[in-house]
Amino acid sequence: MSKNTAVPCISDLKWQPLRVPLHTPFAISSETTTVTDNFWVRLTLDDGTEGWGEAAPSPTLMGETALTVEATLREAKTLLVGQPAVWRRCVQMLRQNFGTQKAACAAVEVALLDALTKRKGIPLWQWFGGATDELETDVTVPIMPVDDAKNFAAEFFGKGFKKLKLKLAGDLDLDEARIVAVHEVAPLAQLQLDANQAYNPTKAMRLLKRLERFGIIPALFEQPIPKSDWTGMKWLTQNSFVPICADEMVVTAADALRVVKENAAHAINIKLMKSGVAESLKIIAIAQAANLQLMVGAMVETELGLTAAAHLAGGIGGFEFVDLDTHLFLESSPFEAGFKQLGAKLTLQAKEGLGVSLKEC
Repeated sequence: MSKNTAVPCISDLKWQPLRVPLHTPFAISSETTTVTDNFWVRLTLDDGTEGWGEAAPSPTLMGETALTVEATLREAKTLLVGQPAVWRRCVQMLRQNFGTQKAACAAVEVALLDALTKRKGIPLWQWFGGATDELETDVTVPIMPVDDAKNFAAEFFGKGFKKLKLKLAGDLDLDEARIVAVHEVAPLAQLQLDANQAYNPTKAMRLLKRLERFGIIPALFEQPIPKSDWTGMKWLTQNSFVPICADEMVVTAADALRVVKENAAHAINIKLMKSGVAESLKIIAIAQAANLQLMVGAMVETELGLTAAAHLAGGIGGFEFVDLDTHLFLESSPFEAGFKQLGAKLTLQAKEGLGVSLKEC
């Protein structure tokens, strides 16, 4: 039963930098993160209810920076304060005014939903549909020397992570050596590959065939080639014996529809920082209708952003691939996650909203 049925108004929007050091650099083909450059966004309703969101810009993947996020949040505050807290209406206002600034808008969307579901007294995953409160995440093996990758993979496999996602640099020999080494120390693990656009179609196929000689058949190959190469993605999807996943090339529902029409991927990676909540729901619906596999991922985010993604995936259900692990790379974080983690298993435990809180000092 709802706590309050009256429509509140947005009374304030605040943010502060969220710079958290990483104990292990999160290196991908296009950038390396050693400190997050994110923002903690807090939205307050006129009854005092506060919702939280996280903005995590990616300069190379999405063209956003901390400066553009803060500028967008400043303008969004002017636009939204005093407005009725009607989620769809606010999303439309954000899209019309700041359509290219995905991370800032996503953070505001999540903060508003966190506040509204707190008022209703329900966890966000139930608002999304309540499919499941349990997820199993992979852990990412960043680009690092072969011996370091072996040690990293062995450590997490020993902790119960049965799905390992390897970032690729685009160097065929070095990438192969790292994948083979990880397979040696975790032969029963499910391996996924993520090139972040570092390959071309024929080179990606060569890598898969070379791995096949070692008996390695990855469960997924994520965005192997540049996001603008639709012809190459279509060719790879039609010829690969490994499922191909679209990530950077799918930001909008229109992108997802094009993937379906052109048969350009077997799966789509959903990220709130790419698409926001409302657009992600459209993308998910298109993927489900076309029988494409679903993956949920994130940028380099703290427990706050990852909890929001977990609520989305758990609430809707049917996500074959879950990649919500960047909190494991953080030296410290101010947040307690809205999920309980035991090995690779994440269990959503919010009683209302996201369920994220500040750690006790």
